[in-house]
Amino acid sequence: MNQGLVEAWNSVESGDVVIVSHQLPIWMVYRSASGLELPHDPRDRRCSLSSITSFEMRDGKLVEVGYSEPGMDFAKNAIDGGAV
Repeated sequence: MNQGLVEAWNSVESGDVVIVSHQLPIWMVYRSASGLELPHDPRDRRCSLSSITSFEMRDGKLVEVGYSEPGMDFAKNAIDGGAV
């Protein structure tokens, strides 16, 4: 996943690259970029429904620069909060 983000970053001269993924790969990139160990308790993940995690390359390393949860209003009223 890290290599995929680096390749996507290097594939454009400017602007944004959007990658859509499931929770676990995003969480692994976040933990790796933050210098955290990869083993973790899945119940403690921060990746809600339609969350957006943003990374940039700084000094050759992936750095998280943003996290938002724009779908939380929808999730609060959802009948089934899990995957279908």
